[in-house]
Amino acid sequence: MMVIRKIDENETKDALELVLRVFMQYEAPDYSDEGVETFKRTAIYNKDYIGSLSIYGAYENDAIVGVIATRNNGSHIALFFVDGRHHRKGIGKMLFQTVLDQSAADEITVHSSPYAKEIYHHLGFEDTAPEQITGGIRYIPMRYKRNTSDIASLIQMLEAKDTSAAYKALQKLEKISDETGLIYAYTEKFVNMINSDKYVLRVRGFRLFCKQAKWDRDNILDENIDAALRILNDEKPTAVRQALAALSDVVRYKSDLREIVKKAVSDINYLRYKDTMHSLIAKDIQVVLGLIKEVGE
Repeated sequence: MMVIRKIDENETKDALELVLRVFMQYEAPDYSDEGVETFKRTAIYNKDYIGSLSIYGAYENDAIVGVIATRNNGSHIALFFVDGRHHRKGIGKMLFQTVLDQSAADEITVHSSPYAKEIYHHLGFEDTAPEQITGGIRYIPMRYKRNTSDIASLIQMLEAKDTSAAYKALQKLEKISDETGLIYAYTEKFVNMINSDKYVLRVRGFRLFCKQAKWDRDNILDENIDAALRILNDEKPTAVRQALAALSDVVRYKSDLREIVKKAVSDINYLRYKDTMHSLIAKDIQVVLGLIKEVGE
């Protein structure tokens, strides 16, 4: 099983050994002796430089097989290497996706080696200048720009009068939220939607609010969970059912909120709704409580 995670300080040595090994095998042949020595001096043996990086590793059966490191708050990729035996397995894409999830930068830059140029193009980077040489290091300046305009359009579409288009936008945003943290910046917007006097906006807002549980580095959900959970007493039983289904993300990714969710779900008075909804909501409640028990064990 492949696991991508931030590496501990005591794991840095193994990560740098992988970086140097892959560099010497695939990139060093394109460099002069000066370039190879510059890379070793500045990227491998410079403790201050290494200490300034955020480093993530790809681990298979506890063995490190890939490394990506960033600086400047995740806006520049400093190191990006995957063991040759694990090339073409999607590990590089997984590592880069982790950077996208953790960085709030709209633009990410890199100085690509000639060997890695097409790899970065495949990930969506574009050249910003011709190849350059500094200290014997050959590199092509590149940048990756997030497609935030599309996301902003989808967010705006949530309030469209065309309910079909609005629902499709909701589904797309939920899918994006499952895969990346790009939507997290809009969490406060979703909180405001939950307070709307329009039923459909309350539901859409709550569903997307819950989807951000996986990316909630600033604990925005913690600050707003009590107010958000009021939707469990919504006048519309269908709103309650959709809200209960959406809570699975909160239960899975926010362990500190499980007791709050458990109490709110247990306190739902589904008898206030028409008889045909009683058994349906009761079943939805049991699903959430069952999940809380499952993930808490």
